[in-house]
Amino acid sequence: MDNEIHNNIEETEKLLNSINTFDAVQFSEWTKEKANIRYNGKLPKFPIYNNFIYWCNLGINIGSEQNKLRPVLILKNFKNSPICTVLPLTTKRVQDEFWFHIDLEGVDSTVLVEQLKVVSKLRIINPYRRKGNLVSISSNDWEKINLQLESLYRLRPLKYE
Repeated sequence: MDNEIHNNIEETEKLLNSINTFDAVQFSEWTKEKANIRYNGKLPKFPIYNNFIYWCNLGINIGSEQNKLRPVLILKNFKNSPICTVLPLTTKRVQDEFWFHIDLEGVDSTVLVEQLKVVSKLRIINPYRRKGNLVSISSNDWEKINLQLESLYRLRPLKYE
């Protein structure tokens, strides 16, 4: 097994060296950090509540997937589950024209509804706090988010022509 691990790391190193960009360095750093989270990480000692915002390490991802340490809105969490469903947030309000991006009322962030993810709770770093209090979103924001979730993710029957 050690040989297989060594070969995988060596092949990855060759690929990343052939690219030789800052992106390759970030990717290799994330690979190391992800291994540390997976094998040395601990589940959060604080409670994780639905409808609240937390800091989450989303890592270095592929293409347009959301990356880095960023706030996320917890959509669904079950107490004894090792995973939860989240919506990534921006760290500043975007104010763009995408109908599936919702600028929050009480928080300087935009919800990226199209980026719905299931993540390990090992990735949840800390609660997002303002003046010591957990931060949630308004009921108006929840209505907007629910409408977009339904529009984006509702299954529809196939129409054959």
